[in-house]
Amino acid sequence: MDIKLPEELEIEVYRCFRCGYCRAQCPVFKVKQNESWGTRGRMILIKSLIEGDIDATSAVLDRLYCCSLCKACETSCPALVRASDVYERVRESLVEQKQAPLDKHQKIAERILAEGNPFGLPRAERSSSYQHKNPSNAELLYFVGCVPSYRRPSIVGSVEKIFAAANIEYATLGAQELCCGSVLLRTGQTSTAKKLAQQNTKSFKELGVKKIVTVCPGCYLTLKVDYPKLVENFPFEVVHISDFINQLLQSGKLKLTRHVGLKVTYHDPCHLGRRFNIYESPRNVLLSIPGLKLVEMPHNRENSQCCGAGGGVRAAFSDVTAKIGVSRMEEAAQTKADLLVTSCPFCCLNLDEASRQAQLLPVSDLTEIVAEAL
Repeated sequence: MDIKLPEELEIEVYRCFRCGYCRAQCPVFKVKQNESWGTRGRMILIKSLIEGDIDATSAVLDRLYCCSLCKACETSCPALVRASDVYERVRESLVEQKQAPLDKHQKIAERILAEGNPFGLPRAERSSSYQHKNPSNAELLYFVGCVPSYRRPSIVGSVEKIFAAANIEYATLGAQELCCGSVLLRTGQTSTAKKLAQQNTKSFKELGVKKIVTVCPGCYLTLKVDYPKLVENFPFEVVHISDFINQLLQSGKLKLTRHVGLKVTYHDPCHLGRRFNIYESPRNVLLSIPGLKLVEMPHNRENSQCCGAGGGVRAAFSDVTAKIGVSRMEEAAQTKADLLVTSCPFCCLNLDEASRQAQLLPVSDLTEIVAEAL
């Protein structure tokens, strides 16, 4: 088998054998308690694939795909190994050689191609939770995303309320919006993701917008980092809603006046925090809400624990995801907070399910609690 990695990433693989310091940070290793399910174990498997000593069996693929790409291992790595970059390229190489993806990830791709979303729900229902807007003079596009559209419509309503309060003129794509392709890119299905990138970019350009705001960190990563690599001439500024709301508050365009007498704790989404160092904006927003008290979990900011859902793990390894999610919610409950707030609809979805399972505190997206304070 010919695993194709750029030379600089192949070097990363061979630097990852003697330490194991990251095991204490890996959410999957904490569940599995087995070396082959952690970063060092996966790197040994990748080395063996590169050298032709093993084949990409189902057991090997399970270990290579059971990683949420949360980057927690990288924050503790003395050698600064870029494990997430390695995993993404290995998955891509395996897909190119038709050794992957896993069946459940392939089915996600089929649903996206058929209906434009990973759930396989009718495309026409994408905008059923909000009023599609297409003003001719809007320079801002609100890229809604699949989870808010189909699974957490209250987030969409909250964003609409925030934009209205700040007199923001904006456009949406409605049923024309397609999945950004994040889950495809993280599972190695790059060629399919590229088709989505091209179609979405065409829609962006036809609207004539200049800036794109999104609530989902997965969409944010994909639009901001991946699309410029996949699409020629991607001229748009991409902003996450937490930064955008913080800017509105700092400029005085948005004022939060309603008293919200809650003690909350904040969960840092991996794609937003460890990928982009966006830690302070959501906290600044929360601290701007009258009557709200923010308490931190022991694991916060760059040391935040993953919710367990990203990188395709929720789709293929729901049992692992559930255990990781419950562990995070148990930590949140120890703060005695009334509510956990996060800046990611996918984290929101997964942690809310975990919390219901363990009968712990409720979960809210940042936009929802901001809308409550208007």
